[in-house]
Amino acid sequence: MVITMTNRLLGIVVALALTSGIVAHAATAPQRPLAPITLTSAHVALRAAASHVAETATGTIDPARAVRDAYLRNHVALEHMRQQAAQHKAGAHLAFNQHVSAREAALIELERSALATSRPAVASTIAAMDKLVAAAQAELDAELSQSGTANSKGSQQAKASDSNGQSGLSGQSGEAGPTNGTGH
Repeated sequence: MVITMTNRLLGIVVALALTSGIVAHAATAPQRPLAPITLTSAHVALRAAASHVAETATGTIDPARAVRDAYLRNHVALEHMRQQAAQHKAGAHLAFNQHVSAREAALIELERSALATSRPAVASTIAAMDKLVAAAQAELDAELSQSGTANSKGSQQAKASDSNGQSGLSGQSGEAGPTNGTGH
C-alpha cells in the first residue's frame, strides 16, 4: 500500500514538473514552440525522470540500496546494448563486447568503492555510473549509424549495378529483336 501511494505521489510530482516546464518554456519563448516528440521518447524521458527521483529519495533513506539499484539499472542497459550490437559483423561485435565488458568492470568498481564507505556519495556515484553507460550508448549509436550508412551505400550500389545490368540486358535483347526481324 505504501509503495502504491509512493508511486502515485511520484507520478503527480513528475506530471507537475513536466507541466511547469512546458509552461515556463512557453512563457519565456513564445516564438519558439516546443518540438513535437513521439510517445516512445516521452515515455523514456518520464521513466528516466521517475527513476532519478526514486533514486534520490532512496539515496536519502538507504544510500547503499540506491547505489545497488543504479548499478543494476546500468548493468541491464549495458546488456541491452550488447544485444543491439549483436547485429554487427563478427569483428565489430567482438570489439564492442570487449568495450562493454570494460564498462561493466568499471561499473562494478564504482559500486564496490561506493559501498565500501559507511555513507556512500549517492549522487556522484550514480552520475559516474550513468556517464559510463551514456558513453557506451553514444559509441554504439555511432557504430550502428556507420554500419547503417555502409549497409545503405552497399545496397544502393547493388541496386544500381542490378539496374545497370538489367538495362544492359534489355537493351541487348531489344537490339537483337529488330536485327533478327529485319534479317528474315
